[in-house]
Amino acid sequence: MSAKGVLVAVLAAEVVFLVFGPHRPHAAPPAARARPPEAPWLSHDAAAQIVGEGGTLGPLFAGVTLGGPAPSPEVAAQIADFARANHVSIDLDVRDGDLVAVRFAVTYAGCCGYEGADVLALRLQRPSTGNCCVCGGPDTWIDDWTIATDDGVIARARVRVNRVEVRWQPMMTLPDLLERADGLVGRDAHAVGKAARADWTEVDHGREYVLQLPYPFRSAPPSVRDARDDLGVHVMVDAGTIVEVSFVLGLADDDAATDATAMLRTRFGRPRTNQDTWTWTTSDRIVVAELDAGPARITIRSRSPHRA
Repeated sequence: MSAKGVLVAVLAAEVVFLVFGPHRPHAAPPAARARPPEAPWLSHDAAAQIVGEGGTLGPLFAGVTLGGPAPSPEVAAQIADFARANHVSIDLDVRDGDLVAVRFAVTYAGCCGYEGADVLALRLQRPSTGNCCVCGGPDTWIDDWTIATDDGVIARARVRVNRVEVRWQPMMTLPDLLERADGLVGRDAHAVGKAARADWTEVDHGREYVLQLPYPFRSAPPSVRDARDDLGVHVMVDAGTIVEVSFVLGLADDDAATDATAMLRTRFGRPRTNQDTWTWTTSDRIVVAELDAGPARITIRSRSPHRA
């Protein structure tokens, strides 16, 4: 058989195979996976039950007194049921039989959960930096802030993308703040940080930290250039020991500054004054009160060999 005949025979065989040969059915497209239902967002009405006007505790906590005795089992159960039904976390922090804090957290699901977080943050009086005319900084939302309510409560709030956390605590008094700050000087920094847990924030490893305390350190939102001295007391550490603590009393808060200096005089005696700066020097402390324009600042330093 010639080559042409062979080619014709091969082509004919392929045609027969294609027509009469076995056929495989087309594979069905894979079924689309069912997406799990998205957790519903915290509703406006539910948010209003948790957060009241001005960032206070909402109506849900009508039977709760911060700083008072622990809520009754019935009230605690009602709050827990509400939290489960609305997919949020609410913890009543009870120590030695007293309610020392209420903690709330919610995480918004989905692709745009940050939108729900931002809306709830506005209900919590979330501040912004404002436009900085000097440094050219834009108006930026603050992710960590405090609210001093009229009923003597400090709310500390934070936003992290799609999660909002709030903690309400009884406000610390000025005498308690001075006592606490003075008592930190000379202590082991690691032990203080371990006891404070999440309230201890590192600024410069081994050297500088912020200890969050429930006190209204500042009466105005921070600007672009602020060192966030509205969050707590700044702690300086040398060789593992706290050697300096400083804090502000509020923006041009003359009453707080007057009360603080009076308490410092009672505690440390007569100061040395230089215009708006008062200085006390004792055997182991140097205390400076800067009372010039802006927030009054109190600094307590150790006279230990670390600071010689």
